Amino acid sequence: MIDSYRLLRPTRTYSLGKRGAPRLLLALASLALAASAACGGGDPEPPPPQEPLSPEQQEVATYLSARTMELWDVYNTYKPEDLRQFYAPSYWETEEEEVRRNMEPFKSRGTVFIAEETSPPREIEPGKWELKHKARFNGSAVLMKFIYEQFDGEWLLTYAEVD
Repeated sequence: MIDSYRLLRPTRTYSLGKRGAPRLLLALASLALAASAACGGGDPEPPPPQEPLSPEQQEVATYLSARTMELWDVYNTYKPEDLRQFYAPSYWETEEEEVRRNMEPFKSRGTVFIAEETSPPREIEPGKWELKHKARFNGSAVLMKFIYEQFDGEWLLTYAEVD
């Protein structure tokens, strides 16, 4: 017989907001490790078809691809202050403490993230570009979405989340 109390008992809900994404990354990384072992770890869905890029758009896409790979290299040094250069100042201000806190478990284990682009940069609205990466670590992986915007000629991260 099914225990109706367990089916109807209240559950906890959490709001992610901007600050919750890094916490979610940590939780999902743990879950991804277990799921990867159980399911064999699947590849992400292929990106949607994209219109041909103009030469200017291709230049931005190439730059953002390289810039995001550089971000992973800097993350692997576990020096959060060096990550500041990738973030829009207001976004770094809201995320810095969370980045530092979430970095610690990976730093203490010597985790190295090996990233690959799973969706090429695409302009989602004028002056705003999105790209997706899969970062492998310790037999697991996490899918990330990054959004960049241009400020005074410089492309800076304005959003990052587990995808």
